[in-house]
Amino acid sequence: MVNSEKCLRIVVSLAITFCATCDHARCLEAMEQIKGLGYPLKTYQIWTVDKYRLGLERIPYGKHGYGVIGAPVLLLHGLYLSSAIFAINNSSLSFVLSDAGFDVWLFNARGAGLSRKLSIYKTPRSRPKMNRISWDFSFHEMGVYDMTAAVDFILKTTGYSKLDVVGYSLGTTIALACLTDKPEYNSKINKLVLMAPTSRLKSAGPPINIFKQFSKIVTVLLGGFDFFPYTEDPDTTYRLIRRLCSNKSVFRYCKTFIDLAHGIDLPITKDTVLEIASEFPQPMSSKLLKHMLQLLTSGRFCHYDYGPSGNLKRYHTITTPDYDLSKVTAPTYIVHSKNDTLVSPKDVKWLITQLPNVKDVNYIDKIPFGHLSFSLGTNMKEVVNSYIANKLLDNDL
Repeated sequence: MVNSEKCLRIVVSLAITFCATCDHARCLEAMEQIKGLGYPLKTYQIWTVDKYRLGLERIPYGKHGYGVIGAPVLLLHGLYLSSAIFAINNSSLSFVLSDAGFDVWLFNARGAGLSRKLSIYKTPRSRPKMNRISWDFSFHEMGVYDMTAAVDFILKTTGYSKLDVVGYSLGTTIALACLTDKPEYNSKINKLVLMAPTSRLKSAGPPINIFKQFSKIVTVLLGGFDFFPYTEDPDTTYRLIRRLCSNKSVFRYCKTFIDLAHGIDLPITKDTVLEIASEFPQPMSSKLLKHMLQLLTSGRFCHYDYGPSGNLKRYHTITTPDYDLSKVTAPTYIVHSKNDTLVSPKDVKWLITQLPNVKDVNYIDKIPFGHLSFSLGTNMKEVVNSYIANKLLDNDL
């Protein structure tokens, strides 16, 4: 078994890194995108209670904001992503909110984006060591420790008593875990926006429903890794992938991969595909992936299942408890789509019935709009981002 795991590590590593390098200056990073589009940028380092170092990017005001800093809003990224997903182009959510007058803060969960780089590099030119940090965490720790640390730091820095929070995909899961297990943080949130909200995955469609059929095999395979995809130097890997996708004969395969992850054909430009290839997929802990697989197979939105003895020790019950969504009392706004095959409308409708303070639901059913359309679609500004900006600006509360 040990030899097979070792072989698997080598095969996966070679598969991910089999290509040539790209110009690092063109690789997608939130900081580079923000500065490149002419927006002001600040970066911060914060520590969580359990000793993880996180990196936050901040756009304090819009391109034409004349230095006036508005109310803070925190953006939470999705699975295998970083804050860069909110800074793809000038139609991206961070820039739409910034131009609307908000003080935009970009979250990077432990092990992702700027947080990963702060954790694995001793000096800017040192060789990264991915195992310098512990990967024993799931979205639960991202919510209970990472999100709470970010919220407290932003409120202390800005002087506000509340902030808005916008989560996308896994970012919504992080927010829900935070607000159920740390319900006192509901009082620190003015409005909570959940885009493609991921809670239970009972009705999830392709491609992730495939993993449900082979859940035992996938669990065993993930047990051989601390994080996945497994690579010693992710930044080099992204440059390699970008160079490969730049090849005309290979580009269509890169686009096909994105469409498979998306569920439908996604109308995006070649430049966007190459930008995504420069930052995706971010390493994710195997524990987080196993936790998501547990949600998929159980059809529940529950804590991590450690097995009967482990559950007794941690939760004082043999079965893992559900997250109590009735504790999410912050005013909530939900955006989801009919064509999102990853986050089924059935599961979102179930979530809506569990949340006690849903103020509005924006259901997109007239146009093809899949899971990645929320952050990559050519019409995301008109369909989603403007709606979010208007809801956050609305003083109906």
